[in-house]
Amino acid sequence: MSRTPLLLRPGRSAPADVRLTEGRTACHDITYANGTTYYWGTLFLGREQREDVYAIYALCRLADDIVDEPDAAHLAGLGVPGAEVGPRQRLDAFERRFYEAWERGEDEVPVFHAIVTSIRRMGLPRDCAERFFHAMRLDLTRTSWATWPELRDEYMEGSAAVVGEMMLPVLRPRDPAAAFGAARALGLAFQLTNFIRDVGEDLDRGRVYLPADELAAHGADPWLRRVTPEWRTFLAAQIERNRELYREAQPGIALLPPASARCVAAALSMYATILTRIEEADYDVFSSRRRVSPAAKAAITARTLLGGRAPLTGASPPPSPHPTRQRDSAADRIPVKRVPQPPAEQLRSTWRQAAIPRIERALARALERDPGGWYVIGRSEDVGTESLVRTIAGREVAVWRTHDGDLRAASGVCPHMGARLDRCEVDGRDLMCRWHGLRLPSEWPPAAKGRWPTHPVHDDGVLLWVRLATEGETPRDTPRLTDRPALDRAITAVHVASAQCEPQDVVANRLDPWHGAWLHPYAFSHLVVDDDASTPDRLVTDVTFRLTPTWGVPVRAEFTCPDARTIAMHITEGEGVGSVVETHATPLTAPGAERPLSVMTEATIAASDRVGFRVARTFSPLVTPLMRRTQAQLWVDDLEYAERRALVRRGVVPL
Repeated sequence: MSRTPLLLRPGRSAPADVRLTEGRTACHDITYANGTTYYWGTLFLGREQREDVYAIYALCRLADDIVDEPDAAHLAGLGVPGAEVGPRQRLDAFERRFYEAWERGEDEVPVFHAIVTSIRRMGLPRDCAERFFHAMRLDLTRTSWATWPELRDEYMEGSAAVVGEMMLPVLRPRDPAAAFGAARALGLAFQLTNFIRDVGEDLDRGRVYLPADELAAHGADPWLRRVTPEWRTFLAAQIERNRELYREAQPGIALLPPASARCVAAALSMYATILTRIEEADYDVFSSRRRVSPAAKAAITARTLLGGRAPLTGASPPPSPHPTRQRDSAADRIPVKRVPQPPAEQLRSTWRQAAIPRIERALARALERDPGGWYVIGRSEDVGTESLVRTIAGREVAVWRTHDGDLRAASGVCPHMGARLDRCEVDGRDLMCRWHGLRLPSEWPPAAKGRWPTHPVHDDGVLLWVRLATEGETPRDTPRLTDRPALDRAITAVHVASAQCEPQDVVANRLDPWHGAWLHPYAFSHLVVDDDASTPDRLVTDVTFRLTPTWGVPVRAEFTCPDARTIAMHITEGEGVGSVVETHATPLTAPGAERPLSVMTEATIAASDRVGFRVARTFSPLVTPLMRRTQAQLWVDDLEYAERRALVRRGVVPL
């Protein structure tokens, strides 16, 4: 079983919108790390549907980990007791916190906050959660099951069938009642495939999720951990039962809208292919876990996308991802070079180059550049059918799209009674307050407009911006945007994280490239600042992006600051010329706050003229998560840098 990644910086106090963003990222990462088959299927869904799938998966995975891996380090971020109590007590605490968060509609732990936000949005009945947690408790006491009806009706009812029910509001079938049975059958089918595939892992935990009476009837003994004639006949019968469940589920696909139908068809095909892989391995589920390779998943996804459905029984081998290269291609056209990573003891120190006066002068010049009151508030795709509220410099700002797609922004505080205008429905061009249905702005008296100010807003295709009156800044019509490659030939990835610092500390981190080879040796090496090419407003570096300890991609990059809250890195030579990484810092707290809090938004907009890159763009939903994972890994270290700099700068930590 794959391990769930660490939750995002547990215990940090942050506004609800930041917690929701961090929690949704955590749910996404949990699904991506552990449920790759589910994850690939979700790529056909819209953003809100994907968020809800990831939330359901995260809830199930975290509860399952408490039962199966009660001492796992990542569970410490859930706000429940640690290893000092047993799995039952931890599961009880997890369930209590989940229900309390459900009732409140929020939680301080980001992943809980995201889960309950989705569950409330879907309107799931409490009975679904109750049946699920009942099944989790059975794992604490039961290690075997006498018959298939007992396994199905007592355990899988809550661990699998109910998950199929929870997915119905996400998939939005035209006739939910007609799709109900198919959804339950698909949940059962998925879990039975897991049981068959994971026999070896479950034996390690002392459990057998197979009907004991049928094992005895075939004379099969899984505890032998080897394939015998008896085991083959037994497992062949289980696989046929499993395929029958998939056949029961398949008619439900016709009841789904196109995107949902493709999602389920792809996931069903990938899971059914696992059974084929087990048969091809002569029913050996003991020596290794039988999987569907990423290449095969990509092929199934592509066929589903192009043909509208995926085959039930599996996928044929995909075409080679490496097109035949021209024989006359020069070696220097190949971006990957053999550049061994030097050992730490051979690295030259860079502290002299990272001269404090030099960094501070560059920062001072950056802080002089007027942003014109513009702040980055999120990704373009963050605003869907409901409003969202962001906190900027102590002010709440609501953003929504009108019925014709126009982006609008105003105070996030309802002028009637102060309600937070988050997750509000949109009626035409109006925002409808969730407390009393006040339609804003049409029902609000024009004479009282000052009590509910509107704000200019801008969507650049990747990020959302809002303009607020800001002391010392002269309003501009549009934000200062960096040069970017055309979005229709680029792959974009955006990572968002919060830090206890001011925006200048985030920018200062990027104005110190010399730390890269030391703080991020897994990502960068051979970094040299070209002083001759650099100017007071431009920092030019040569650096190798690491792929492995032996191989890397050398590039030349330039750092510039278009305004006081933004720093951009452009690739000027090497692979991906024209690509840009933008780092934007937005203050959450008001100026002068004792504990300043900022949000870092990094947008990577990658482009290349290579044929392989154009192919990769076709599967950008699969590539983007990998890019975001890399961004997240780097920013764990860089936000620690920014926070520490803030403490030193303010004298909290004296030098």
